[in-house]
Amino acid sequence: MPADSSTTSNTTTTTTTASTPDQKLRTGSCLCGGVRYEVRGEPITTRVCHCANCKKATGAAFMTNGFFKEGQIRTIQGADLLKSFPDLNTESGTPLNRFFCSVCGSNVFLRSDPSGTRYDDIHIIALGTLDAPVEWSE
Repeated sequence: MPADSSTTSNTTTTTTTASTPDQKLRTGSCLCGGVRYEVRGEPITTRVCHCANCKKATGAAFMTNGFFKEGQIRTIQGADLLKSFPDLNTESGTPLNRFFCSVCGSNVFLRSDPSGTRYDDIHIIALGTLDAPVEWSE
């Protein structure tokens, strides 16, 4: 599926078409395997974020995220192990909840504060937690 890429300030974006339920099923997990999830279809967009908060959350130069509709993602194990950090000081100004495994500390999911924002049905996956390599663009 063709993708459009662009770079603005601290984020590189790749946009693809949203999925349908019959598309490919992928799995992912945290480092210790306590939290497991499945995601169906293609992301709405992917972003490589270089903001200070993503750098600190990952301990790396950037964080690679996939944006999916709420119905595309399902936690299949370890939901009780997920803890969240309310990141209120984002560069976009939109509060973000960062979900991580309470056992190994892996960043797994991110979600905008759903208090009436236009992003309340978007879930973000830290793409490094996918079990198998994925090429999102052709």
